[in-house]
Amino acid sequence: MSPPRPTVRWELLERHLEEAEFLWTQWEHGLWSPELTLSSLAEGDEGRLRAHLDALVLGGSAAATRLLLPALTSEDPARVASAAWALLSAEDADWREPVFQQLEQGAEETHPGLLRALELLDRPDLHALLLKKLPTLQPTLQAGALRVARVRHLDTSAALEKLDWEADPALHAEALRALPFAPRTQTGEARLSRALGHAHPTVSTAALETGLLLGSREAWEHARGSSSRGALLALAVAGEPKDLAGLLARLKDGSAPAEVIWAVGFSGRLPTAEALLPLLRDEAQGPLAAASFAAITGLPLVPPFLVEAPTDEDEDAEEEAEPEAEDLQARLPSPRVLPGEVDAQAVETWWTQRRGGFTEGARLLRGTPLTVEVLVRALETEPMRRRPSLAWEAALRGGGTLQVESRQWTRVQREQALPLRGQRPEWLARAGSWPQGRRGDIPA
Repeated sequence: MSPPRPTVRWELLERHLEEAEFLWTQWEHGLWSPELTLSSLAEGDEGRLRAHLDALVLGGSAAATRLLLPALTSEDPARVASAAWALLSAEDADWREPVFQQLEQGAEETHPGLLRALELLDRPDLHALLLKKLPTLQPTLQAGALRVARVRHLDTSAALEKLDWEADPALHAEALRALPFAPRTQTGEARLSRALGHAHPTVSTAALETGLLLGSREAWEHARGSSSRGALLALAVAGEPKDLAGLLARLKDGSAPAEVIWAVGFSGRLPTAEALLPLLRDEAQGPLAAASFAAITGLPLVPPFLVEAPTDEDEDAEEEAEPEAEDLQARLPSPRVLPGEVDAQAVETWWTQRRGGFTEGARLLRGTPLTVEVLVRALETEPMRRRPSLAWEAALRGGGTLQVESRQWTRVQREQALPLRGQRPEWLARAGSWPQGRRGDIPA
């Protein structure tokens, strides 16, 4: 006589799915948090999310059939992503067919969640299947599939040859962003060069950022006239002295947008810190300027220098809201810091007392001379919202090959950062690797 089958506790499994849905959204938000670090996110929302996902996997085929498959049609991306991740992680059954069927034939609203799950799954067989299907998908889905491949650092050159890049701006952009992970070809260089002048900003921005990663001289020239986030950061951290001087001139004329204030904080230069000081007295720009100033000098962003501003319930709710769709797709998050009121006089007094202790010409991070070791440590300890910009610099230095995906699981991010540890000191003075457009050494 066979033993009785264990009773399935449906209310418990349903709770696991509800908690996974909630924590998935919280975790996505945490990846761009101005307060959390990699460790606090890993030990907090990510750890709890993974526990609930694992519980759904352990629920087996019964949970898959009754809860997870219906959840694939949800209008909530986090619920779809949680269900798809659990289904594709199953150990007692193969659920690839219904998941991919939903991707190919299901409602468009479910695509972001399905694709996000594929980005986060360490399943080469699934990614190979996705690339095989890629040419048969609709252009918008092709763009999403290419994004999955890029986040997984896959070579998509075979698929790219079969696609009509011009069919959709998002597809064109993702095809360009895939180039760093494909063999260098003259065709790829020509496509990139043409796309720099594309009429659609999504395409031209993707071409610019990819060209910067690959060291294209043409892209660097375009960057000097661009206001894109990636271009500003590249000019601040790896441009020529005249490039940083141009950014600082924008600070001094009083009309600098938040993107410029944010970018120059990654330059690490003392003249930048001093150019930021006058902005501390501006009520609107003060907190962001203080954050950039602190990133260079090591100013503690605590009282008496920064006092937390009072917030009402509506503002608190806005802070905890789900990240905007743009953020969820972006390589680099928009400028944002914790709210507060800056005491400019206290900061200026602090700076007067410490200015003489810094070496002229040094590049600093939190008041410490920037080295490879310091940059690697910063990827572990800096607030999550600042880390993608640091990872962007590492990608620039490595010609697009040393990319830390800031929207991956924290364990994956740490693994991707390991090769940075072996870089020589001069690595921090180089950018780009495209053979025909190599910039070579960047002036310190």
